[in-house]
Amino acid sequence: MSEPKKIALVISGGGAKGAFAVGVLKHLFLTYRETGWFDITGGTSTGALISPLAALMAAPDPISSQAFETLVYMYTHVTTSDILEKQSIFELIRRQDCLYESDPLNDLLHRQFRSEWFDWLQMSDAPYCYVVYTNYQTGQQVTVSPKDDAMTLQRFTKAMLASASVPVVMEATIIDEDVCYDGGVRDLLPFSKAINLGAKIIMPIFLDPEELSVTHSHFRRMDKILLRTLAIFVNETGNNDFEMANLINIGIQAKQEILSTFAHNQNALKKLLKIFNKEEFRALFGAEKHLIKIITGLRPNESLTEDSLTFDPAKMRMWMDWGEQKAKEIILENPFV
Repeated sequence: MSEPKKIALVISGGGAKGAFAVGVLKHLFLTYRETGWFDITGGTSTGALISPLAALMAAPDPISSQAFETLVYMYTHVTTSDILEKQSIFELIRRQDCLYESDPLNDLLHRQFRSEWFDWLQMSDAPYCYVVYTNYQTGQQVTVSPKDDAMTLQRFTKAMLASASVPVVMEATIIDEDVCYDGGVRDLLPFSKAINLGAKIIMPIFLDPEELSVTHSHFRRMDKILLRTLAIFVNETGNNDFEMANLINIGIQAKQEILSTFAHNQNALKKLLKIFNKEEFRALFGAEKHLIKIITGLRPNESLTEDSLTFDPAKMRMWMDWGEQKAKEIILENPFV
């Protein structure tokens, strides 16, 4: 029998624009869930809030239906005040490190993410779920999963909060006494973990169009300048992440073709495997990497918003519909069989 394909879902950052990703998942869940689901789910920022719930949609009922309904509710009913609390002028003078406090989002995560859900994600037959945040003390990205040794619900929800915390706009999340922020600072679309886990197919969901939209703003306010800076940064980082994943995919395919060509020559095959397994080549040719396909096109046709931190339920419902329609256009056959 052939080895089963391992399918990964990877979701980028994008605040309220996560509603588009929820629309994609809605189509997949209602159309294909009975035949299978993702083996790996990962995300950054708003993707880190969606990824665990997407993994839970693989669980037996009622957990899968509860997770799906919670995800849809969060991205069609939640408002900005449910996520962020604007600081008073006195707090801004006192703290000087952020414009908004994240207590509402922290409370929302603790209310919505149930302990029995976390327990299920720790089970061996649950999908491998991961989220990425950035440790500002070390400058490095941190990837955590419910399946990590000694991981707890409290620590994992902190990681989710940290991943969604946009620097300057939102307050830092403190983990092990270190200041931690948005995973998108280092890795907007966290492909590498899924590749290293042996994913054969990756379905990435971008929350922005391929080309950065033109704006007619005169940038006379600090918040407008900050939001545009973030948009430019996100566009560049996302494109770089995707190009790196494509490069790894090409490397893996080239390796397989070379090995197939010399399959009859055991002496040459041993030498080639020795080369491919060199430490300096593992990033491209490591034995754990099996990627054969990246499903492209799951992204908006146009920019959804210039302010991804304004949560407007009416707009998010529209973006969710767009994501559902895009999934219908791109995913023309069951990816799980």
